Amino acid sequence: MTAYTRRIAFFAPIGQADACNRAANALGESGPNFEVRLSATGTEPATHTGGSAAETELFISVVSAAPNMPPGVPWPEDLVVADWQAVADALVFVSDSARATNARQQFEVLIEAHGLKRVQPDGSE
Repeated sequence: MTAYTRRIAFFAPIGQADACNRAANALGESGPNFEVRLSATGTEPATHTGGSAAETELFISVVSAAPNMPPGVPWPEDLVVADWQAVADALVFVSDSARATNARQQFEVLIEAHGLKRVQPDGSE
């Protein structure tokens, strides 16, 4: 059985997304996690970036506790305080059961609730 029992949809303003991504990587993720470009109009310039992932309960608990760590969870060695503060200040996310959640729908509902749309390369909606 997998430990990845949660589905998280997330976004952050462009100026804080790199810091949020570094924090996610310090928590065990790898590579770029904020790859969906977003704006209020669905056209460039993008103002936010986001994504979706299957995650563990622990990851969700840790992110929910930002800028602190949940009781009993040690500070990750590679986690920079400023990056973790960006998570607390700028990251918007929702989390639900991975088994029962449609990732695309979860992400679309999240961004719509915040007045954002996916940036379309050709400018179409």
